[in-house]
Amino acid sequence: MPSSKILAVPLNYQGVYPCPVCRVGKIRDMHLMEAMSCDFCHEIFTVNLEQQQLKMPSRQPPLTWRWNGFNWTETQLEGVELGWGYALGAVAFVLFPTIIIGIVAYNFPLDPHAPITWLPSIWTCLTFLLHFSIIVWLLIEIYQVPLGAYWRGIVRWREVRATLTSARNFQRNSVIRNGE
Repeated sequence: MPSSKILAVPLNYQGVYPCPVCRVGKIRDMHLMEAMSCDFCHEIFTVNLEQQQLKMPSRQPPLTWRWNGFNWTETQLEGVELGWGYALGAVAFVLFPTIIIGIVAYNFPLDPHAPITWLPSIWTCLTFLLHFSIIVWLLIEIYQVPLGAYWRGIVRWREVRATLTSARNFQRNSVIRNGE
């Protein structure tokens, strides 16, 4: 990452910057407004030029990014401090129920001839996966990861690719027919 202050580009309304939300599109100024928008995920941002910050007011609490001259840094939730306590709570939320169910399944095994001897191990794995998916879902909700925008981008890319492939096949077939 370059660290030269000479090469750094300050945030302004005339510039084009990478979108900090989808990381695919570019944000530009919106005409007749003091705001910027992404051409891919269509998010609208307010800009604070003095502090070199970009704010996404479409969610509560709004997300804020700081422009360092090269890229966006310091994603923050306005008024929310996520620290080590939340991380430890998330790890405990995932591991504690899983460990309890695993210990019970280990200490009280089923009869080896019973038809459902697989149930305790599957139940332990499902407990881990469910609790872990809850934490991932909460992180996606907090940081507003645009899964829909990613999916639309993939679909759009596949459509363009299919169109180009069919155009190339059509061109090859017409060259072969003309050559005969």
